[in-house]
Amino acid sequence: GASGGPFEFGVSGYLIKSNFEPWAKDSIVAIDAGTYMSGVMQALRPATSASAISPAQQQLGSGLLPYVSPLTNAAYVVRELVAAVCITHAHMDHLAGFVVNSGCFTVDNPKKLAGLPWVIDGVLKHIFNNVIWPNMSNEGDDPIGMVTLHRFSSNAVKASNNSDEPVDVIEDTFDDEDAYENIANGLDIRAYSVSHGCVHGAGMAPKAYESSAYFVRDKRSGREILMFGDVEPDSVSMDPKNRPVWIAAAQKFGRNKLSAIFIECSYASIQPEHSLFGHLSPPYLIQELKMFAS
Repeated sequence: GASGGPFEFGVSGYLIKSNFEPWAKDSIVAIDAGTYMSGVMQALRPATSASAISPAQQQLGSGLLPYVSPLTNAAYVVRELVAAVCITHAHMDHLAGFVVNSGCFTVDNPKKLAGLPWVIDGVLKHIFNNVIWPNMSNEGDDPIGMVTLHRFSSNAVKASNNSDEPVDVIEDTFDDEDAYENIANGLDIRAYSVSHGCVHGAGMAPKAYESSAYFVRDKRSGREILMFGDVEPDSVSMDPKNRPVWIAAAQKFGRNKLSAIFIECSYASIQPEHSLFGHLSPPYLIQELKMFAS
């Protein structure tokens, strides 16, 4: 799914696999999981006619899936083929499917939930807290251990000489091997923090709410895709963070390593700036792409 509501189906969730890897255990990485098993099941439902074969059915033919039922095959995909779910931020339209499906995992075969440290800490504190949901994780109070929490390293941009140096002349470290982590068979990932609006606490100054952008790299070809979670334009953000991501993307594009960019654009052009709520509209998307181009 690619929506953020208002319907509870089809909300954000994406599956990625290397072309060079077989459909096998731990061969898929999920980016967000607002929709999870139900989305896979929907993709695997039999076509209504012989000529209407879905892309998922073309990829996952009957010879690659062990069961007859779409539901059972969907459970097989999410339990066995998906190595990890990497969430960009802990809003429910990016997380709810994983949480509801967490009961289908086992202690012997736990599922990895990965994200930047503050994202994972938020899930542990506010979701897997034995109040909103049982603590299915391997941390915190009374853990069940069906979910293994994994925190990505935060990629803070460092200037080559001093911290006041413009970001345009930062040291070229965007292909640093230490910044990538292997997350599935044949796939490495690197995480960047981006801003997704601001939050106002009672008696507290407003602060930026952080989301993530992921570079997902195919180990064999070296090619990458850039996956944004929800993101706001730098021009309206109280903590702009997109420019370093665009510089990294531009460097990869210049070396013919960047294959695609997935980025949200939630509102129509008429949406006023003060009502973007941490999202993009077409004029601001164009503004961000101009930054990438420059």
